[in-house]
Amino acid sequence: MRDFLAQTLQESPTRELMVYLLGNVPGLPPIAQSFHIMGIATVVGSIVMVDLRFLGLAMRGHNRSEMIRRLLPWTWCALGVNFVTGMLFVLARPVRYLYNPVATFKFSLLVLAVGLAFLVYWKNRKEHGYWEESEDRLLVARLIAGVSLLLWIGIMMAGRWIAYSEYITDPFPIPFPWESLEAYPSIWQWLQDHPLSQHIGFTWWFPMLESIHVIGLALVLGTIVTVDLRLLGLAATRYPVSQITGKLLPWTWAAFVVAAVTGFGMFMTRAPGYLDNTAFQIKLLLLPLAFINMAVFHVRTFRGVGAWDTAEELPPAARFAGAASLLIWAGIVLAGRWTGHLI
Repeated sequence: MRDFLAQTLQESPTRELMVYLLGNVPGLPPIAQSFHIMGIATVVGSIVMVDLRFLGLAMRGHNRSEMIRRLLPWTWCALGVNFVTGMLFVLARPVRYLYNPVATFKFSLLVLAVGLAFLVYWKNRKEHGYWEESEDRLLVARLIAGVSLLLWIGIMMAGRWIAYSEYITDPFPIPFPWESLEAYPSIWQWLQDHPLSQHIGFTWWFPMLESIHVIGLALVLGTIVTVDLRLLGLAATRYPVSQITGKLLPWTWAAFVVAAVTGFGMFMTRAPGYLDNTAFQIKLLLLPLAFINMAVFHVRTFRGVGAWDTAEELPPAARFAGAASLLIWAGIVLAGRWTGHLI
C-alpha cells in the first residue's frame, strides 16, 4: 500500500505542481513553514493549555468546560492551516516522507492526539460540564490530558527530526582539538570552531536542540498570542486581563529561557554565518522591539488596569500593544525560518 501510494504521488501532476510552487513562488517555503510554526503555537495555546488546566499546572482559575468550548475551535483551525502548509512539502517529496520512519512516527502520534482532542471536545459539546460531572470523569480527563501532552511534545519533536532521521542510525561525532582564542580572527569564529560547537553541529545534538527550541518557541507564541488576542478583544473576553497575564506570562518567560538557550546552542555552530545573515539580523532587531513593547505595556498601560480589567473593549494603548506584539512575533517567526534558507 505504501509503495503504491508513494509511486502514485511521485508520478502525479500534483507533485509537479508542488515542486513548481515551492521552487518558483518567491519565499513560499519559509512563509509556509512560518505559518506552520504559528499553527503549532496556536495548538499549544489551545489544546495544550486545556491539558495543563486538567492537570492543574496552569490557568487554575478558569473553568475547564468553558476553556474546552472556547479554545478547542482554535485547535481545529490551526490543524487545518498545518495540514495545508505541511502537505505542500509532503506532496512535493512523497518518497522522502512516506519512507521516513520519523515522519511515520509523527503522523501516528498526530492521529492519536487529534482523536483524543476531538473526544474531549465532542463529549463537552454534547454535555457541557461532562468532564467535571464526577471525580471518575475528571480522573479520566486528567489521564487523557497527560497522554495528550506527551503526544503533542512527541509530534513537535518528530516534526524537526524528520530532516535528521539519519542521525538516529548513523550518528557521527567529530572530535575537534582545542585552540586558543588568539588563533581566530574573531570571537565568533572561535565560538564556531569550539569543540562543543562542532559536537552540536555534527551529531544528533543539533536536531535535539532544534526540537526543544521549536517547543519552547511554540509555548512562547501560544501564551503571548492568547494575551494579545485578549487585549484586542478577540478572545477570552470573559476573563480579566490581569488574570490572563498573571497566569500565562510565567510560562512565557520559562519557555523563552528554554528557546534562548537552545537557540544559542544552534547559533554557536555557524556564528559568523548567522551574523552575516540578513534574516537573522532582522530577527535580532525584532526581538528587542518585542520586549520594549511588552515593557511599555506593563510599565505604563498596565498601571491603569483596574479601570478596564474586565472590559471587552480595552483602551487604545492596550489594543495597540496587542496588535504590535502579534505583528512583531509573526515577523520573528518569519525571519527565523528565512534564516535557514539564506545561510
